[in-house]
Amino acid sequence: MPLTLMPTLSRHDIETIHAKSLDLLARVGTDYQTPKALDILGAAGCEVNYENTQAKIPPELVEWAIEQAPRVVRLEARDPKRDVILDGRRSHHTTDSQGTQAIDLETGEQHISTLEDLNRGLLFADAMHMLEIVNVMIAAQDVPAHVRTIRHFAQGFTQTSKHIRTGVLHAGQVPFLVELVKAATGEKDFRPIFSVVDCTVSPLLHDGPMTEACIELAKLNVPIMIYPMPLAGGTSPVTPAGTMLLNNVEFLSALVLFQLVNPGTPIIYGVGSSQMDMKTGRYGGSANGQTGRIASAELARYYNLPFNLPGLPTSAKAIDIHYGFEGIRDYLLALLLGADEIYSMGLLGTDQILSLDKMVLDNHFAHQMDITLKPILIDEEHLQADLIEKVGIGGNFLGEPVTRALTHSEYVPVWPSPDQPLLDMVHEQALDILHNHTPPPLPEGGLGKIEAIVEQADKALA
Repeated sequence: MPLTLMPTLSRHDIETIHAKSLDLLARVGTDYQTPKALDILGAAGCEVNYENTQAKIPPELVEWAIEQAPRVVRLEARDPKRDVILDGRRSHHTTDSQGTQAIDLETGEQHISTLEDLNRGLLFADAMHMLEIVNVMIAAQDVPAHVRTIRHFAQGFTQTSKHIRTGVLHAGQVPFLVELVKAATGEKDFRPIFSVVDCTVSPLLHDGPMTEACIELAKLNVPIMIYPMPLAGGTSPVTPAGTMLLNNVEFLSALVLFQLVNPGTPIIYGVGSSQMDMKTGRYGGSANGQTGRIASAELARYYNLPFNLPGLPTSAKAIDIHYGFEGIRDYLLALLLGADEIYSMGLLGTDQILSLDKMVLDNHFAHQMDITLKPILIDEEHLQADLIEKVGIGGNFLGEPVTRALTHSEYVPVWPSPDQPLLDMVHEQALDILHNHTPPPLPEGGLGKIEAIVEQADKALA
């Protein structure tokens, strides 16, 4: 039963935003921070300037790139049964990425995130049945920076057989990722069981090394989520409309590049725009900041592209009413907008603090909403008009054989149970997962190969 939200933008509004985006790309352009991007864009007819690494993109090239990008994106997994298909039919849940702290499940203490915390987070992500896309949710800060990305992917492929995602920082990491995939799948040929995030730098900049990495990944048909993060009032106009426009310009500038590299490269429209708190300078998240996200989602739909929105995030640092308000508000909004992807299960403190308790609770919330929106079967078996006639006026249905027969499929237990405090129940389930859940096994010899590749990367990338 799909939910819908009344459009906030008219067709004229959307076409105006698109036209303004084309105009800004053609007249102002963007800075790609790498000559490799300029080589590709210049060969396609863009006006490029190698001195400042900037390029201006003609409108017809943008329109061409939009046509190349597929609407349906398959996110392959180590276990093909866990592949995710982004086709607009339903939303899929994911964690967010690159948090910096974690809460110890047994002691409750908060600390700088480590490799052990990441292993736990990935293990829990494997166990959560509603969580289908696994972002590397925190940084293992006890791993040297030069090999950290490789280690993140290695642990992701080891701890779960679901689809993995995180950012790739430079092109030198790509060959090691290819070998990690082969080791994890046990297959001779590379299969993209991961996707990456390409974060632009507002306003109108790209991260050069990350862009070079994405160029190489596009050649391999790895899905790329282009994720601008303009901050209203700081790195973008203070108005929701201006922030949304900047988000779109930066998205399109990356889309063109990656489609030129490999037409048909799978692309996800990321909406990372938010709002700067003008009183504190902090990363915002007010109701006004949500307005631009709604409009951006409508732009993604206009371009016929899958899109990602936040759901269940919070600035709260504990599981409390603050978290409940923010998380459920954003989650319902993402569902109403029909987002292909909804994040961020398991993170507190503006997506910086991993809480395994929260991941379990978020999974419950998502499951309850999934049940609520489950289609109602309208057929003779389920309408039970004959049974209503048989029981008649003033009767009851409890003793009917068909009631007993259908209870297993139709009855949904009450959640949360009124017999136990909610957070106690969640914590017990989290401890059970920590001590008893086993990650899916790798192919024979896979773990040894993965560790050898990480060791090679450690030496080569230092």
